[in-house]
Amino acid sequence: MIQEQEHIVTLVINQSIEMGEFGIQEAIQLFELFGLPYQELFKQYFPINQFPKKYEITSQTLGNYPFVDVQLRDLDLIHKVLSRSILIHDILYTLSRGNTLEELSQNLLPQALQYVQNPNLTCKCDIITSYFKISQEKRVELIEQVFGEKGFKCQNVINLTEPDILYYVIITKDHKYIAGCTLTKKKKRREKNFARNYELPNRIYLGPVSLAHDLAFLMANQAQVQENDFVFDPFAGTGSSLVACSHFGAICFGSEIDGNLMKGHCIGYLNKKSTYLKDPNFKQAKPYIHLNFNQYNLPIPNLIQADVHMPNFNPRIDSFFDAIICDPPYGIRASIQQDGNEQDLQANRTAIYRRMFEVARKVLRKGGRLVYLYPLFKGMEKKVEKEDGFELIDFREQKMVEKRSRLLVTMQKL
Repeated sequence: MIQEQEHIVTLVINQSIEMGEFGIQEAIQLFELFGLPYQELFKQYFPINQFPKKYEITSQTLGNYPFVDVQLRDLDLIHKVLSRSILIHDILYTLSRGNTLEELSQNLLPQALQYVQNPNLTCKCDIITSYFKISQEKRVELIEQVFGEKGFKCQNVINLTEPDILYYVIITKDHKYIAGCTLTKKKKRREKNFARNYELPNRIYLGPVSLAHDLAFLMANQAQVQENDFVFDPFAGTGSSLVACSHFGAICFGSEIDGNLMKGHCIGYLNKKSTYLKDPNFKQAKPYIHLNFNQYNLPIPNLIQADVHMPNFNPRIDSFFDAIICDPPYGIRASIQQDGNEQDLQANRTAIYRRMFEVARKVLRKGGRLVYLYPLFKGMEKKVEKEDGFELIDFREQKMVEKRSRLLVTMQKL
């Protein structure tokens, strides 16, 4: 039996302050979705008999983060992962690495020759750094050193607009060098930025706390949502999470306590800056959650007005949904505001999450995922409590304001 060749590739993860280490979390779940366990993905970083939990893999345990080296047998995974990813900026096929530029030139891998010595290919070159800036003059000098006569002796023809291949030189935080390339055409790279089409500033219907589009897609990736999955959001709001899941082909369901928000009264409003207002398919109507799905030509979800916190919320379905994705209210539900009830916020928040798990135990199928956001206030410990019937898959922190952050938590029903 011929063993498949392993290819070294480098994940370039978006080091966003707002998103914290969500990029590691997303990489683990997307590669797993397409059949590669995280133990295989990160096997060069940890001894097989001491492999950490997913949530224990951090930027501190991955050397040279946000540049993460992994080994792939199937290079088709690169396109599959990038087609869904929000925070993986690129995945580069590794050509060489070295502690110095001289070592970089000397360590060119044999499989790299099919690219750099092919005069029929066009190329473009650039430098990637993360912890420091370099001038344009220095960039040009480095590119000449690496790809010129003193380096790889690249025989490709320069094409800055539509190159066949994009070369990058990565400079790590400890000033080591990695040379890599991507064979992704510019057209395909535009497709990778699909999430920009869903940005909130251009969303037609908004509420006071609409979930950010990139976070909604990250949550869908954490839930590993696929075509024809049944997905439920018990706190649907203006439908941000369901829009993301619908993009991936899910069949969506949602409930929302605030009928005014669902139907565009009072707090829901049309976004006057949305370009959809000028779309010939747009029909002037009252603000309504369905408009967000019409804007992107997505199927309308199945929605009901209901308070999942109430004991009489009893869906007559068992083990039906493949995923539940939600951003529960942070302690102040609409009914409490309306009734003037001044319950202790922490006790109320605990009750909301307890009820969320009760509903999930009933309606989520075995192996289905519950992905949710949990707020942290000053003085609260960054941890996730165990829940009967669920396994903790991952959790990461997102910094928000000085005294507040939140966790993106992924659970799986046992």
